[in-house]
This record gives sequence, structure tokens and C-alpha cells, in this order.
Amino acid sequence: MTLLALLAIICFGFATYNLTCAFVDIPTKKTSRMMMLARKQQGIKAEKLLDVYTTKIARLLAPYLKLDKLKRNKLQRALDIVGLELSPEVYTARAWVRAGSVGLCALLMAPLMPLAVPILIGLAVALWFSTYYSVFDFVKKRRKLIESEIPRFALTIGQNLENDRDVLKILTSYRRVAGKDFGAELDQTIADMKTGNYENALIHFETRIGSPMLSDVIRGLIGVLRGDDQRMYFKMICFDMRQIEQNNLKKEAAKRPKKIQRYSMMMLICIMIIYLVVLCTEVLASLGAFFG
Repeated sequence: MTLLALLAIICFGFATYNLTCAFVDIPTKKTSRMMMLARKQQGIKAEKLLDVYTTKIARLLAPYLKLDKLKRNKLQRALDIVGLELSPEVYTARAWVRAGSVGLCALLMAPLMPLAVPILIGLAVALWFSTYYSVFDFVKKRRKLIESEIPRFALTIGQNLENDRDVLKILTSYRRVAGKDFGAELDQTIADMKTGNYENALIHFETRIGSPMLSDVIRGLIGVLRGDDQRMYFKMICFDMRQIEQNNLKKEAAKRPKKIQRYSMMMLICIMIIYLVVLCTEVLASLGAFFG
């Protein structure tokens, strides 16, 4: 009986999926694969079919979502940095669609496996948080990578100011040795400087990254553009950044023993579980022989 109910739920889900695809104009799986193959051949970044479907449904739900203006602007900046061509409403709706699909599975599994419902609900909540905050995690990791390169960037500027005060030339020369993420930001800044005002381009550069360390560097570069002698200023901020970098390394090193202690505790718990299983097995076998 349970097997028949499970088969009925599977067939009902399959039929609901096909009817939904027909009503909301979602292409079939075969058509979607051909579209993804064509995008890949054109050099466009590949996108998973699940993302295509969830985004399509999210676009239908997005007009009904009302986001706070501050949160919307924060999310929009993060999406622009990541390069996702989605509005904040669509991105938020996509997180709800993914979590809702797992929650729907929990409702369908309630008659068959009631114990699995809390697990699926917990999974739905975790999926919402991981989907919604993934863009912020990416921005945080990217900013950390960029900030790790700023001390070397400031040191290079200070050395170049001894011989040259051309800010555009300094940025262009450093671009050859810059990292991937920082280099992309430099490319945009250099293009803005070539086509517009130097000072505005540097301010936009500072705003995009949002790093206090970069703000100090940009302040010095703006001073150079205004004709100030900033050689001593860059020596001072290089010293400060070196101190900050050393403190960060000490903090990172201090975290390592805690991680090792945590893994050791997990290993101890696993060993205790193994001993408890063996002990319980022997006790049950002895009781069976005793009462048998």
C-alpha cells in the first residue's frame, strides 16, 4: 500500500511539473539542454538547468515582493559586483522558490515518512539562507582577496612617486602585476580615467570596493592629482598596513589550534561511538544467550 502511495505521489509530481511548464512557458528539458549548449558554444558562461527553471519561476513571483529600500540597495550593489543580471526582487524570489520546493517535498512526505518532515523543513531553511547570502559571501571573499593586495599596491605607488607623479601611468604599470579581481577593478578605473575625470574615477573605484584600506590609498592619490607631495603619506600608510597585515596573520595563526582541537574532539566522539556500538552489541548478544 505504501509503495502504491509513493508511486502515486511520484506520478502526480511528474504531471504537475509538466503542466506547470506548459502554463508558465518553461521549455522542456531537451530544449533547455540545446539552449545551454548553444550558449556554451558562443562563449557565454554556463548556467545550470535548475537555475534556469528557478529563475523563470522567480521572475513571475518578483512583482509581488516588496523589499526595504536600504536592503534592496545593498543587495543590488552585491549583485552588480558579482555580475548577476538579476534584480533584487528576482534574486530574493529565487531563494524562496528553492526553499519552497524542499518545503513542498516535506508536505508530500508527511503521510509516508513523518519523521523526515522536520529534517526537510530544516533543510529548506538552510537552503534559503545559503542561496540568499551566497552573493554576500562571494563579495566578502572577493573584498578579502583585494584587501590582501592593497599593501603591495600602496608600496608600489610610494616607490613610483619618487620618480613620477602621473597617476594614470602608475595604475597602468601596476595593472600588469595585479591579481585577477583587483586587476578587473583597475581596468574599469583606468577606462573611467581615460574617458572622464580622474578624481571621479578614483572615487568610484573606492565606492565599488568599500574598503577602509583602499580609502586611505585613494585619498593619497587624490592629493597627488591636486599637486600635493604625498610621498611621506604613502610611507606612513604602508607602515600602518604592514602592522594590520601582521595582526591579521597573528589572528589567523591563533585560530588554527582551535580548529585542530575541534577536529580532535570530533575524532574522539567517533571513537567513543565505535566502542559504544561494540559494547552494546556484545551486551545484547550476552542477554540473548542468557535468556535463551
